[in-house]
Amino acid sequence: HMNPPAGVQTKTVERGMEPKAQVRLVFTGPYEWSPENEYAFYSLGEVLDIKLREVIREEKSGTYGIGVQPSSSRFPEQRYTFTINWGCDPQRVDELVSTVFLTLDSLKNTGPDELHITKVRETQLRSYEVDLKENRFWQDELRSSFYDNLDPRRILGRKEEVATLSRDMIRDAAKKYLNNQSYVKFILLPEKK
Repeated sequence: HMNPPAGVQTKTVERGMEPKAQVRLVFTGPYEWSPENEYAFYSLGEVLDIKLREVIREEKSGTYGIGVQPSSSRFPEQRYTFTINWGCDPQRVDELVSTVFLTLDSLKNTGPDELHITKVRETQLRSYEVDLKENRFWQDELRSSFYDNLDPRRILGRKEEVATLSRDMIRDAAKKYLNNQSYVKFILLPEKK
């Protein structure tokens, strides 16, 4: 029964000599599991991965890579964790954290561009076409259907599910899961000489 702390928490650690910082933002909270919520939640992760890569890596040249990891659980309780992490120059930590939050706010207020929705749809459909040929995919999906008490025929409805992806779905998911009032920020900085 260990839950993350409520509110906004920041922890900065100074260790190591390499002139590089590591930043991790972790959003957590209660989760209402359903196939629809799962799809919206993980699609939000895909949209945000594209958006942050464009803004933080390509526009700001702030990092070589930025990672987005959504994760949900049903047991022992329904909760979600949404993690965003990257490495950068220690002098740019505050600037890039601010840029990430501006990007999150934009997503929550107006939703993503239609171009991002199209990219995610195309990626999901390509992945589905490949997955259908893999035994591992079928094994995982059939096990999940049994475990979640869902009709296994739903596996064949992925194209219809992808067709439901919309700006409003992602905007609403961002509002629900990326709460500016409840997150933990971890920063690793090099030791001061």
